[in-house]
Amino acid sequence: MKLFDALRSWFTPPAEADAPRYGRGIHALPNPRERELFDEASEAFVQRDTLRGYEYFLASLLHEQSDHPLTHLGIEKTEGRIDFLLYQGSALVRGTITSESFEAYANIAVCEGLDVAVKRRFLERNFQLTYGRFSREEGVIRLRIRLDNATVTPQKIFYPLREIALNADFEKEFIAAEFDETILLEYGHVSPLPRERAERLYALMREWIARTRQSLVGLLSNDNSGMVSFSYLALLLQIDYLLMPRKKLAKEINEKINGYFLDDEKLTEDKNAELETYLGELDAIVPETFATQFYTAPYTFSPYEHALHDEIASFIDESLAKVRWYKNNRSHYVISVIYRYIALYILYNYGLHPSLRSLMHLHVEIYAGDFFAAEGDVPLYDSVAKSFDTHRIAQRIASAIDPYTERYKGLRNFADDLNYSDLDHFSQSFYLQIKNLDFTEV
Repeated sequence: MKLFDALRSWFTPPAEADAPRYGRGIHALPNPRERELFDEASEAFVQRDTLRGYEYFLASLLHEQSDHPLTHLGIEKTEGRIDFLLYQGSALVRGTITSESFEAYANIAVCEGLDVAVKRRFLERNFQLTYGRFSREEGVIRLRIRLDNATVTPQKIFYPLREIALNADFEKEFIAAEFDETILLEYGHVSPLPRERAERLYALMREWIARTRQSLVGLLSNDNSGMVSFSYLALLLQIDYLLMPRKKLAKEINEKINGYFLDDEKLTEDKNAELETYLGELDAIVPETFATQFYTAPYTFSPYEHALHDEIASFIDESLAKVRWYKNNRSHYVISVIYRYIALYILYNYGLHPSLRSLMHLHVEIYAGDFFAAEGDVPLYDSVAKSFDTHRIAQRIASAIDPYTERYKGLRNFADDLNYSDLDHFSQSFYLQIKNLDFTEV
């Protein structure tokens, strides 16, 4: 029998409106009933009703679907067995469940034609994985897990399944970025961007690069390395979050962003020079090549671990201290850049509660009005009139917070406490409110 429709009846979509459709893992917003369904699964496992426990577990993976035509999880149940098909970006995970065992695998690539260095990479990756293993089976590189159901719990299933899904997607993206993607298996479900949209994203990226360069004219020769860093990093973070590149372009952008923070031995000026060079390379990409670096696909798991709100508050505090320093030193240009950078950095680095993710996206949307206008949305901030759509902003804040106030008694709508004098005052008041959000469960 088809089990998918029955499982759907256990899923209640989030009450929040305007859930953001951008960023990495954004389509894998958790099922709001995940904890309840985990409890149901645990109880069934304790009662040795193993297949019923797996039904509850699989229901916990269901989430609000993006606009991709494929659903991210398909399930079939027959006598004494459950089969499922799970999508994670470029990867497709197939699983079989019986009362005795749980098995799942993802096909990566055909062995024939694979570079020796890639084969060696898969062997080395086995030492980095906790649950799954890469192996060669029938001429195919496959990532597989097998679990015994003797002591099964939802947690013992979730983390191994998530590991092979995320790593299968990562390795297929790596091959697509560095080698011939025709050797990849089960890759046909990814959908290229329509030509018109690819052209629009290309034009926006080049416009952002030109605007950033123009804003730094007169600064590069002075002692303004911090300003330059914020400008370049904010731009790359915005490209990654809003345009959502894949394959080689995504790999390069992530390497540039992460490399900036991880390399403590290089001078800031040298790091900035590398970022400037890379922006030149981005600007020089021809439209045809640019279009090949994008696709859409369904996702089941988010790649991020949930961060404590204290971590987010600490980062906001550090960033606002930098804003104060630049204000005191009359370096007003960089202040708005830092405000834009804060939300983009948080979305790039942290696993966020759906409420907080929506709020961070709201800030990005206010600053990137040109992008959302091109997407067909009405901007929340009019950069010509320098005015905010306060009513819609208040509605968006309410839709992000109100669905969760019953669970988090200290969480409150702060729309009336924002300062709409200008963008800088808005951002300052916005981040102070974000910092003080209370996600304590009572």
